[in-house]
Amino acid sequence: MAKQGIKNPLGLTHLVTDMVTDLATNGYGVTVSSNMKSLDTTKVAVRGYRVGPMHDVDVCSFDGERAFWMQLTDNEGKAVGLQAFRFDQIDTNLADWLPNYMIGVYMRRQELMVPSHANAPMGSVAENLRGSLVYHGELWLDKHVKARNVFDSFTRLGLFLSVIKWNPDAVWALTSEQMARHGHLGRIGYTTIERGILRWQWASRDVDSVEYLAVVDQKAMQNIIDEMWSARTAEYPPQPTHN
Repeated sequence: MAKQGIKNPLGLTHLVTDMVTDLATNGYGVTVSSNMKSLDTTKVAVRGYRVGPMHDVDVCSFDGERAFWMQLTDNEGKAVGLQAFRFDQIDTNLADWLPNYMIGVYMRRQELMVPSHANAPMGSVAENLRGSLVYHGELWLDKHVKARNVFDSFTRLGLFLSVIKWNPDAVWALTSEQMARHGHLGRIGYTTIERGILRWQWASRDVDSVEYLAVVDQKAMQNIIDEMWSARTAEYPPQPTHN
């Protein structure tokens, strides 16, 4: 895909500001950091185990601002949400790159992953994903966060920040069947969901035997931004000026 600048940078900036304001109205704050070691430390503190290898600074290189993570905190300063994003330039395609890379980073942590299928399903959307791609992972929201719009604002805020930071050809995620079937991915902004991008005979902690791929490409992301901006301007039209 041809690299382009952001079509509506002012609109996107307003939307990001609106989501931060919405979260604050519900009693939540957001912090963003490129220190991936601190993500690992925070996850251990709030969840009791380490980040996945795709966001593990001990086995991956994140030089040049190639990753960031976000923390959602309540009004007492307690972490109640996490998510992380990493940038990769993939010259082949995601279908070829992903299985080998995943097995490799798990091996670097001395964790065994054995695929039950060597390749993605024939005709997978991943065969057409290449170029500048952003992986979205480590998504967690505490069960006590009940408001639906908090999940929507926090997750979509992350997607929009990745657009501002990298303007990628696509953002992608791996997820479980449960999350894929419950509509959460559509609420985040993913427009394509495909079963079986990775299938494991033996998998590490918190990895389903069959993983779903979620994708939103650059064009679809721009459509989401345009629709949200149009809705915002319809709700808050410019005020007339008087000379």
